[in-house]
Amino acid sequence: MIDGGGVQRSDDVIRWFFAEQRRQSTSRRLARLERAEADLRLCLERFAGELLTRQELALLALERQFVPEGAVARIAGVDAVLLLLPIYLDEPRYHGEDLEDRKLRIRLADAMAREVLRVPALREPAIARAAWIVDAAVQHATWLYRQEREASRDW
Repeated sequence: MIDGGGVQRSDDVIRWFFAEQRRQSTSRRLARLERAEADLRLCLERFAGELLTRQELALLALERQFVPEGAVARIAGVDAVLLLLPIYLDEPRYHGEDLEDRKLRIRLADAMAREVLRVPALREPAIARAAWIVDAAVQHATWLYRQEREASRDW
């Protein structure tokens, strides 16, 4: 489980979560997980301006001077993961290569949101609202996935 002590960063959560997923995976699933994590990090980079506070954006500018790759994830708080997951589920560019990728990413987003909510320091109304939004996004993405799967069977 994610450690509740201290301030967690998005990078900590993403790294821990995907490491846990890899432990119980086949080689085929490992490749899918690698792509899913890379796309989640890419999504975080792309939407940094909307997700980060002014203070975090100032820190990001400094961090990028030293180690640009992965800087957003190292600066963004763990709550940014919850804010990001609905975008990750909604944007077609992050759906993966096929329906199996899509299915995996929906399940990962749901599981990741649940893990973040287990952190005692994050139990506040704003975080709970973000989690409800993730839950709604997961339900919508699941419905869309089923529609796509049915449409592909008709071919």
